[in-house]
Amino acid sequence: MGKIPFMKMNGCGNDFIVVDNRQGIMNEYDLPEFIRRVCARRVSVGADGFMMIEESDKADFKMRYFNADGSEGEMCGNGARCISRFAYIQGVAENEMTFETLAGIYEAKIVGKNVRLKFPPVRIRDIHLHQTHEFDGKTLDYHYALVGVPHVVIYRDDVDAMDYKELLTLGRKIRYADIFPVGTNVNFLKIVDENNIIVRTYERGVEDETFACGTGSTTSAIISSLLGKTKVPVKMHTRAGVLKILFDTKDDVIDDLYMEGNAKVVAEGYLLPDAWR
Repeated sequence: MGKIPFMKMNGCGNDFIVVDNRQGIMNEYDLPEFIRRVCARRVSVGADGFMMIEESDKADFKMRYFNADGSEGEMCGNGARCISRFAYIQGVAENEMTFETLAGIYEAKIVGKNVRLKFPPVRIRDIHLHQTHEFDGKTLDYHYALVGVPHVVIYRDDVDAMDYKELLTLGRKIRYADIFPVGTNVNFLKIVDENNIIVRTYERGVEDETFACGTGSTTSAIISSLLGKTKVPVKMHTRAGVLKILFDTKDDVIDDLYMEGNAKVVAEGYLLPDAWR
């Protein structure tokens, strides 16, 4: 195929290339290699991730999410908001929708220019507080949870001033630590007050700091609440915007879990052969 219709979107600066694959237009490509090439900045379109809508027999559509390195991820919170708005614009779904991911069925609602995403319940037993481990000779206290994808949370008072190279180096050491068999995302937090948190994230698959991570912000809000540091609702201040997180904590589950934030369409057009060759 000579050209592929796409939209370029971002949620709080977390940017994606989005394609409608319901007709199988991507089936002829070696997806990991194709995605690595089109997500490369400066030499192609560039993005943190690549997403496709496909047919689903369980929901309005299936979301397939790929990291910039070509690996397929379970899901992505900011990506989920973007693909929900994409589905609405394309007429694939109404303003309230469900969609299938590798991490389960999600719900979304278009709220003006924002999208409110509802997560499946999170089991308390999948949240591990007050962990300690030595990462490359440095012992750190951390918290861990599986909220769609794996996340580590570390509290630091200097998050907003934290040097990028330090974040990158420490994030990589934790992400590749052998105690996380499939790797992990790493979130660094600073509590501002009981309703506001500053967050910076090293993302698995992108292998870099991203401007925002939806599942990371959601995980961070849950853990901070369980530790008694914050109260719901929590506003997560990312590098490029604010995500609002709401949820209800029950005995064995985090339920009624919502994340709301923007989902911007910044461009649409065609991927041409030079984008992936």
